Amino acid sequence: MKKSIILIALLCSIHASAQPVIVKKVMQFLDTMCVNGLDHRYIDAPQKPWQIMVQGNVNQTDLKMESTIDGGYLFGDVKGNMQWEPRVRTAVSSYVGLWAGYRGYGLGYSVNVGGDKGSIFKIGATGGAYGVNLRIHKFKTDEPSVKYRYTDVSGQQMDGGGTFDLLDAMDVKTVTLDAYYLFNRKRFSYCAAYDQSVFQKRSAGSFMVGAMYYNSRISYDEGMNADFILMMGDIGKIKQTQFSIGPGYAYNFVPCKGLLISALAMPMVTLYNRLDVWYYNSNLREAIVDDIDNPEPTEPDFDYTDYRIYPSEGPQKITRPETKDYKDTTHGKISLTFDARLSLTYNFGDWFINAYAQLYRFPFKYDSTTGNLNDWFVNACFGIRL
Repeated sequence: MKKSIILIALLCSIHASAQPVIVKKVMQFLDTMCVNGLDHRYIDAPQKPWQIMVQGNVNQTDLKMESTIDGGYLFGDVKGNMQWEPRVRTAVSSYVGLWAGYRGYGLGYSVNVGGDKGSIFKIGATGGAYGVNLRIHKFKTDEPSVKYRYTDVSGQQMDGGGTFDLLDAMDVKTVTLDAYYLFNRKRFSYCAAYDQSVFQKRSAGSFMVGAMYYNSRISYDEGMNADFILMMGDIGKIKQTQFSIGPGYAYNFVPCKGLLISALAMPMVTLYNRLDVWYYNSNLREAIVDDIDNPEPTEPDFDYTDYRIYPSEGPQKITRPETKDYKDTTHGKISLTFDARLSLTYNFGDWFINAYAQLYRFPFKYDSTTGNLNDWFVNACFGIRL
């Protein structure tokens, strides 16, 4: 919250103080661009260019992974492969923050007040025909739910699951950067629905094209997580990078003065899909393998506080190379994803209320490890124009 207050103060000081010539020219340019070429029967710009908002946000991230390991080799009561399916579904998390912008260009920062113990940073730049939005979400979790399936030595199918208590929390970071271009900027405004820098006076829609960059990092590569890493096929960190493009359609519905309902749907083709994984061996794996090769009536004489991990050459290797972290990279096939948004805005005088929701879905696949990440959020704000 302190960062948000400092941010708002800095932006407002530009407006209130004696502004350098270059700043004035930039603002004049933005003022001109805001109304240039618009059909004013449909879109109009407010006289006051600044938007200051108090924001609330609720969101949930659902990360599902699946790994197949050689359970028959590692565990005496398993026959053949074992499927291990951890799922990280955060509680519905709440954030509070501030946003400040000039003619659709601004910054926002929100801090967690309940749920996944994270933070959200946003940058927005929306003009008449285009827009760019950046969203960074960080959180930690130490209680993924897990399902498993295997066949025991008697041939019976075994299924089970529960909560897996990670002794070192899993760290997740997602970065989403999306951009769009509108074909009907004269009568349709994306800004009216998402940053309130202009007014949509009549209903209108527009075809559009969009692009999205997505990057996620999932890491649990700590010694005390050696048992979880073992079950994940020796993978301790996953990094995914995707780039997608696609056509879409958005529509602004104005049922009465001041009220705006906006919807967007955009199927996208993922052209670039890179996955980096880091492998780790551990003294836990070595102890299990040693027990298999040299059966002893006693259990390994250490517990989780003695777990140690170190880089490995690849899946289920037990060598200890004298190298830095080992990373393996693969590029996935072209796939489909989807971007959808819904927004509700009400303007009254210099004040406005807005709420919007967005859904992302990002799949990934590597060797015997697959998964997908679904991320949704609802943002609500109360703001004033200055």
